[in-house]
Amino acid sequence: MLLLFVLLWVGGTTILLIDHRNSASKWASAVAFVGGAGGLSVVIEENMLPHTTFPTVVKLIIDLLSFICHYVTPYAFLMFSITYSGLISPIYQKRLAYILFIPILFMAIKYPIYPIYIVPYHIALWWVVPYILFGVCLLLFAYMKETHPILKRNRFFTNLIFIPPILFAVTTNYILRAFGNHDSWRYNANIIIISFMLFIVILFKYGLLHIHLNAHLYGKRSMQSIFTGIAMLNHKLKNDINKLQLFCHTIEQCANEQNDDDMLTNIQNMKSTIERLQLTLSDFQSKITIRSSEKKRENIAEIMEESILSLQPMLQQIQIEKNYDRPIVLYCDKQQLKEVFTNMIVNAIEAMPNGGTIKINFQENFRYYMIQISDTGTGIDKQTLPHIFEPFFTTKRNKSQNYGIGLAYCCYVVQQHGGFIDVENTKCGTTFSLKFPKCSFLK
Repeated sequence: MLLLFVLLWVGGTTILLIDHRNSASKWASAVAFVGGAGGLSVVIEENMLPHTTFPTVVKLIIDLLSFICHYVTPYAFLMFSITYSGLISPIYQKRLAYILFIPILFMAIKYPIYPIYIVPYHIALWWVVPYILFGVCLLLFAYMKETHPILKRNRFFTNLIFIPPILFAVTTNYILRAFGNHDSWRYNANIIIISFMLFIVILFKYGLLHIHLNAHLYGKRSMQSIFTGIAMLNHKLKNDINKLQLFCHTIEQCANEQNDDDMLTNIQNMKSTIERLQLTLSDFQSKITIRSSEKKRENIAEIMEESILSLQPMLQQIQIEKNYDRPIVLYCDKQQLKEVFTNMIVNAIEAMPNGGTIKINFQENFRYYMIQISDTGTGIDKQTLPHIFEPFFTTKRNKSQNYGIGLAYCCYVVQQHGGFIDVENTKCGTTFSLKFPKCSFLK
């Protein structure tokens, strides 16, 4: 049981640390924490209770942990299913959080943990089983209703992690106990171990609960620290360049006094080099500078059209197919999103040196607004794909003009707007999907 407790709490902590702002992630963590409370109660009962000098206090702690595990787990799972499925409005989700807590209060009043704690399994079944089954149905229905292939795969893996263990637990912890089998719950540890292994593998390879571990590792924190470090370096280099200019001016005066033509020629070369260095620094600084966000409601189609218009000279051999059938209005920073769209389109153009087609498609489902930008290039090779959002990573030949921060910046901006980016890569091209949760744009 110690292993069960540790695995569940490690899993819950991992989800919470990676994406603590997402309500579905919070409820998923709650499922792991309250489920692990049952394992902790067994550990304390079997290892501490026989040796303690305060048996009453320890027994009260054990009963409290057991109460949390038995009654809060189905509640947390149902709330996770409601929030993650996206089938119910966020306004009603908050109301349901209070309404669905009523059976727990009833059990606490009718069957208190002190002085004697008893779990009436035959009564708990009447609300625990419906909670679990309804939650499972919500997850399955959301999976079947999902149309986007990447999000559908994500939902499949999430269901694979949560549904088998919760159905196994409701069978061993409630149904079998109601019929007199009180030892079957010990087998829960086996399925938790399997689920935890799947959780780790899927989280790193595909993402889970719309969490992409690599994206977060190279997301807000790393980008912000990189921008800060570069700004400091840029400031230091500018100071040194100013000193070089002063030295050049002093040497130039001496050369003029001595009529040293060779010296003057060398000084002109030095001044030209300094000017090029200043231009490079200014260009680099403009690419990594993040303005303060100025958000308001914007029509995304208009922003996209402005981005395309600014790139007309580069579109001579490119055909653009646009589908704005689903109008999207977001509460966003117009200039930042314009930079993102421009960057994405430029990447698509550069992926098709001999010309091709760029498809821009607006979609939405019950949970997300989706902006898809596809090209008909050769795609991204498997070795490169995991690194495309890393700052300063680039495969472009002209590295003096390409610093490898374009996609990292795009990822940062989209995350700042509450969204994330998915990449679908084939031999016939690449599709970047920018996804913004609808609940983030209710302002």
